[in-house]
Amino acid sequence: MSFSELATSEVSGLYGLLTRSVVPRPIAFVSTVSASGSRNLAPFSYFMLGGGAPASLAFSTVVRSGGAVKDTLANIQEIGEFTVNLVTREIAAAMNLTAPEFDRDVDEWDVSGLASVESRFVKPAYVELSPVGFACRLFQVVAHGEATGAARYVIGEVVGVRVREDVLKGSSVLAVGRLGGAEYVDLDGPSVFEMNRP
Repeated sequence: MSFSELATSEVSGLYGLLTRSVVPRPIAFVSTVSASGSRNLAPFSYFMLGGGAPASLAFSTVVRSGGAVKDTLANIQEIGEFTVNLVTREIAAAMNLTAPEFDRDVDEWDVSGLASVESRFVKPAYVELSPVGFACRLFQVVAHGEATGAARYVIGEVVGVRVREDVLKGSSVLAVGRLGGAEYVDLDGPSVFEMNRP
């Protein structure tokens, strides 16, 4: 078995290599609201826990062509709040429907057909069928690069949690995680399945 060490500039399809290597990635199903009240719901598989004191989460989004940011980030920068909802197989297909780039005035909640639940702590809603939803206030956005595809790391402080009773009592969340390409893993199976983006 042989290995090569290459500069990233020498790797063809570096993004694909990254997404096939760092797996499985849990999905942050992020709910936001704009300053004018427009709702947004979008999945992000670059997602991680932060610290516990205070509790925090982070996910990253990327810069679009021309330097524009996704609606999720624009909304968070406007009102400073969001919810992160975990995804199970029950809602995976609905989550996938929200993955494309929609116009700013499109309500992805309507596209998904999912029901929402209001939060006591932030304006954006929780996904009703998600086993755990985290209400977050923006702590910081960290910019890394300016080119198309550059990362914007969104760090949120968790100020509230909506949680299913079995999870509150100690059960793990058997969520869906992202693999490479169109592949996902359902930890409740466990099984690997495919969903192409619409």
